[in-house]
Amino acid sequence: MAGNDMKTFEDPTVRKYVEKIQNVATMERPELASGRAGWAMAWLHLAVWNSWKSAYFYADKYEKDDFKNYIDYALYSAEFLVGHHDAEEASLFPEIEKKAPGSMEKNEAQHQSFLKQLGDLVEYLKSAKADTFDATTYRAKVDEILAPIMEHLADELDTLESSELLKHFTEEELAVINKATHQSQQGQSGGAFKSLPFLLQNLPPSSPFPPAPKFVTNILGPWVFYWKFSPLWKYTAYPFKPVLSPSVPK
Repeated sequence: MAGNDMKTFEDPTVRKYVEKIQNVATMERPELASGRAGWAMAWLHLAVWNSWKSAYFYADKYEKDDFKNYIDYALYSAEFLVGHHDAEEASLFPEIEKKAPGSMEKNEAQHQSFLKQLGDLVEYLKSAKADTFDATTYRAKVDEILAPIMEHLADELDTLESSELLKHFTEEELAVINKATHQSQQGQSGGAFKSLPFLLQNLPPSSPFPPAPKFVTNILGPWVFYWKFSPLWKYTAYPFKPVLSPSVPK
């Protein structure tokens, strides 16, 4: 079943992009700010990948009376990527472009190449009703843009390599940029009560990201923040409380 449902996510070209991201998302957090920029970005990109994969997988597997929760999750997965890009363009890209003119041109061009289709996908999910939503249509929209999105998410890490950043910035300057980017992403992602459980449950349980105190990742995320939007989280790739069968292919 998974092979038929998930062929777009199993495409060798797409998998190559994902593997490139995985290689940057190391288990050990870099000590220096110059290494943390790409590292943090890689983990966020894996959360995008996993959330899109789970939304795609469950598109024809949700229970009929749970459509609203499924569609809210699928929509948030798409909007999480939109918010991530908005945060980059509001803080990270302009700061790098100031000192390295032209270095962000490829990233910007890649953004633009799938922006319209991504907007169309978001609008489709926003307008979907239980009697109008079609899994095949939704998956076709994802199929159309998954490869260029993953290519972009992989290529973007090249511009955030430590050696590249240190050509133009000091470690102190990069620490400031990293903090501003983190704050911008928090503001774009719907609030911690939604974004933290979403993020934690779309990365493997052993992941070192987000690099927050254990109180945040072990208590606030899975307990305090979890409940406000708990009906959505059954559709994540790594749910705290698995209830669905079959589960998302890993």
